Amino acid sequence: MNILVIGGGAREHSICWSIKKSKKSKNIFCTPGNAGISKIAKCFNIDPKDKKKILDFCLKNNVEFVIIGPEEFLADGLSDYLIKNGIQTFGPTKSASKLESSKSFAKKFLNKHKIPTPMFKEFTSFSKAKIFLEDCHFPIVVKADGLAAGKGVIICKDKIQSIKALEEILLQKRFGQSGKKIIIEEFVEGFEISYFAFFDKKTFLPLGYALDHKKAYEDDKGPNTGGMGCFTPSNLVSNVLEQNIIKDIVKKTFDGLKRDKIVYRGVIFFGLIIQKDKAQVIEYNVRFGDPECQTLLRSLKTDLLEIFKATCEDKLSNIRIIKKKQAVVCVVLAAKGYPGKYEKNKIIKNLQNLKLEKDVEIFHAGTKLISEDFYSYGGRVLSVTAVSSNIKKARKTAYRILKQINWKNGFYRNDIGIKNY
Repeated sequence: MNILVIGGGAREHSICWSIKKSKKSKNIFCTPGNAGISKIAKCFNIDPKDKKKILDFCLKNNVEFVIIGPEEFLADGLSDYLIKNGIQTFGPTKSASKLESSKSFAKKFLNKHKIPTPMFKEFTSFSKAKIFLEDCHFPIVVKADGLAAGKGVIICKDKIQSIKALEEILLQKRFGQSGKKIIIEEFVEGFEISYFAFFDKKTFLPLGYALDHKKAYEDDKGPNTGGMGCFTPSNLVSNVLEQNIIKDIVKKTFDGLKRDKIVYRGVIFFGLIIQKDKAQVIEYNVRFGDPECQTLLRSLKTDLLEIFKATCEDKLSNIRIIKKKQAVVCVVLAAKGYPGKYEKNKIIKNLQNLKLEKDVEIFHAGTKLISEDFYSYGGRVLSVTAVSSNIKKARKTAYRILKQINWKNGFYRNDIGIKNY
């Protein structure tokens, strides 16, 4: 079948790479794509916000299946529009996407269905939020209600930092309309994991977890980013803990959606905080995470396209997920200055002639091709992934490849996979 993938990050590259292996895959198109994706799919630059242009492209190119990567297009209703016009689409509807597009909606959903989550209070008024801080126990977490590209969460260690966060979001409007409302949430000490499960109208199917590294620099220092690296599995995640996550969080979410008559077809990313072997939900995402997607798809043996189609057709109960019993490490190579200001159009000299080992895949994010040379075109540029029998060996391989790339205009964290394994 002909498939269109929406997005241009390393997440979408890994999705294209994975579905390319499917026997059902014929032609893969991608918009906007990137330099890496262009090697395995036909890339076109169509704005996904222009739903009619996307539909016209699908009809003209006999596209039978669309996969939407980024959350902003799900929140904008692209999935609804395409499905209404007869194009089978992987990705939840606009109303179901509120689990991510509104943290207030998500928190109320969690409380209503007795799914463990930190305590919270919502505000639209700076003065009322500031008064609330008087009785807070610090640290606290301040969150913009809407979508903020993974950067709308600020951990504040004291009242001074908290007031600054309120000013940035509510007064200076750092996140625009997404920060019109804020959540002040209890800070829970522990470690975070990203858990994933597919949902259709009738059932859910767990995929597994990965541990993301959000901060820009080693030892979890510096500003939040979209993700600087990832790994799976972790010795801190026992089989008992994972079964409790499925029972107390994933199943309760499925039951809650059913009770609220929300039809959800897609993947749900559960952002979890683990404290004393107990999991709480700190956020829902209605799509794959990045770099978690690159990490999890490296060990997936089941045909990803089959899973996507079964999700859309309410046939997940027919699917059995099989994974390689291997460790995966993903390290993000970013442009110097990210997540702040960074330069674009910097050549990545050693990438073109790099001879990859069989256990390595490099997924492109902010890249473009100019005369067969790879250039940077974004903040996060490459995701270097390696699989091996254990985390230590996978780490060694991934970092060896990064040294071979030796990109002078980029940086990466050297501690991906050390913590929590």
